[in-house]
Amino acid sequence: MTVAQHIRYKAEHIAAFVAGQRKQLKADRPLLVSMQGPQGCGKSTLAAELVHVLNDQGIKCAVASMDDFYLRHAGLKAVAAAHPSNAMLQGRGPPGTHDLSLLADVLNSLRARSPSPCSPLFLPTFDKSLHGGEGDRGHLVPLKERLDVFVLEGWSLGYGPLPESIARERWAKGKTASQHDFESIQTLNTNLAEVEARIGGLFDCHVCITPMDFSFVYEWRTEQEHRMKEKNGGRGMSDEQVQAFVDRYMPTYEVFGDVRPKRETLTITFNREREIVEPKRGDDGRSRM
Repeated sequence: MTVAQHIRYKAEHIAAFVAGQRKQLKADRPLLVSMQGPQGCGKSTLAAELVHVLNDQGIKCAVASMDDFYLRHAGLKAVAAAHPSNAMLQGRGPPGTHDLSLLADVLNSLRARSPSPCSPLFLPTFDKSLHGGEGDRGHLVPLKERLDVFVLEGWSLGYGPLPESIARERWAKGKTASQHDFESIQTLNTNLAEVEARIGGLFDCHVCITPMDFSFVYEWRTEQEHRMKEKNGGRGMSDEQVQAFVDRYMPTYEVFGDVRPKRETLTITFNREREIVEPKRGDDGRSRM
């Protein structure tokens, strides 16, 4: 099986789930799907292929990324300043660095109606090259086509809060999480609770891509960086810099990585080669790894 065929195969698994959920939707609006997967797993490529698979079935689909809903540069700096001892919040990425008001507005608009050529919906973009790589809000992109499905993908989208006692236990056992003070982990816990409260109930269903072992993320992200550098003449992070980059995200995986939302969920587990081990469905909010 070629790489393209393998991606198509995985997208078809997800498309079957999404199409089934679409049939059950009684409202005259797009089905709203949240999609979660760690860095380097091929989430964005898979989401793009999902659009093609669904469109081939006559189901009009669009995809957006949580990355485009980061706070403006000033907002990111304010978050960092408010948590000076929390290394995970000293830049964009973790829960707490997204503009939830803007995101809720977009999702509520989609729940009210589908965009159309006469009444487009404008989505934000985030330019990661601005402010020396710290990034800032970019231009708006119009969404003009009538939709049957809207997918929002993000690396922590769908993770939820844990009771403090469980979060503390996992923090103590986590290889990277334990390198941070528990207050920093608890801040992430609080931020995840806010994300779930503000936008969780706006989605109809969820797709979770999870590795058999989160240590694969280091390998996947390193491979991703190597491929990028091969194409651009060598510009990018060293292997050590990639390791440090992933380190900022790993505490979230170690503590919250098996939490699922209560909405109908398809969980797909990947092995090291990003092959599907077993897709599972459920809506009880528990791990199905």
